[in-house]
Amino acid sequence: MKKLYILTASFFTGVLLAQSYTPASEEVFLFSSGEKEVFKVVFDELTMNQAESAFKEYLKNYKAKVESVKGVSGEYLANDLLLSDVNQGSTNLIVKFTELEGDAGMYIHYLHDQQTVTSANTPDEVLAYKQFTERIADKAVFIAFEELIKAKKNLIKDKEKELNGLEKDELKANENIGKSRQSIKHSESTLTMLAGQLENQRNVLAAKTKQVNEKEAEIASVDVKALEAQIKEKEKENKSLVSDIEKAREEMAKITGDLAIENVDLDNQRKSIQAQKDLLGTSDDKKMLKDIQSLEKEQAKLLTTIAEMEGTIANKEASILSMQGEMKANASQIAKIQAKITEHNEDALKEQLKLLEKDLKSFENDVDKTTKEISKENVNIANEEENIRQAEGEIVRLKDAQLNKKEEIKQANKALQDLESKQGEYK
Repeated sequence: MKKLYILTASFFTGVLLAQSYTPASEEVFLFSSGEKEVFKVVFDELTMNQAESAFKEYLKNYKAKVESVKGVSGEYLANDLLLSDVNQGSTNLIVKFTELEGDAGMYIHYLHDQQTVTSANTPDEVLAYKQFTERIADKAVFIAFEELIKAKKNLIKDKEKELNGLEKDELKANENIGKSRQSIKHSESTLTMLAGQLENQRNVLAAKTKQVNEKEAEIASVDVKALEAQIKEKEKENKSLVSDIEKAREEMAKITGDLAIENVDLDNQRKSIQAQKDLLGTSDDKKMLKDIQSLEKEQAKLLTTIAEMEGTIANKEASILSMQGEMKANASQIAKIQAKITEHNEDALKEQLKLLEKDLKSFENDVDKTTKEISKENVNIANEEENIRQAEGEIVRLKDAQLNKKEEIKQANKALQDLESKQGEYK
């Protein structure tokens, strides 16, 4: 890149230093008023407008009134010029400016004391007029160089401004790196704090989660509906037992009634047997003896029936006692189950669980929030590191650009010195 700038500047310098002109020579030129003998100057790299401006500017030194020839481009008249540095008389002139491929031509016809100035007509003065003509040309070249010098100074000024901008950009990039590093340092400090905070929050969250799980387990450990179903089952059993006891008592009452009748019959049989025995005495009345034996058999049978009835009554009483014991056992179990239900208080436990779950959600949100903040700081570090990388790359580019710009300014200053030196030749 430097070589390109240097070559460009050198090329540009060579072009700028081409401003010059050929020495004034004499020839015949066709004006709008006809052919006239003139002093001819042909410029290199000088426009017609620059030559015209220099001509008008230079003649101001002689307080000359310059008039353009009506209807003719680039042709002017100047009358009664007092060229004290040439001669003592007045001089009239007509000048024509032309341009071919960017190079201006100047053709001046001088008339002094009604005589055309030429080597043949005015040999003593021709050199002075030639020098006057070349001083106009010098002025034109000088002005052209002045424009180039001004342009070159503006170019240098622009390049210095660009260089200053590059230096400011480099300073800004370094400041941005400093800010990014400070931001990274702050994020790293924040991450350290957040890491400790997150660990504490997770510990609290684990403890709260454990409490929630324990409370759920406590609620699940007691199935109130199942317990209530057990109570209903026990109450149903007791109701059935009450019915069975009543039925057993009714049966026992009937058997007791029948037993009383049987006991009466037994007593009557005993009396009858005893009466028969008393009548029999020592008699060997076989018929009576047979009747007594028959009665005794009936008595034995009745005793068996009475014993069976008494056994049945005893069994019924035992059964009633057993069922009453079973009812007491059921009542005791019902009381225990009811106490367990009362002690369990599921509504209160569920309310406690609700509060624990609310706290748990709050801590989960805290953990989520801290996790997002950690992610945000990590993203910031990554972004700032990328900013630093880009800024460092930009600084390298800016330094190279500054070196190139300084070389451009150096070459431009050299070109300016060459222009000023060359301009000095046309003062």
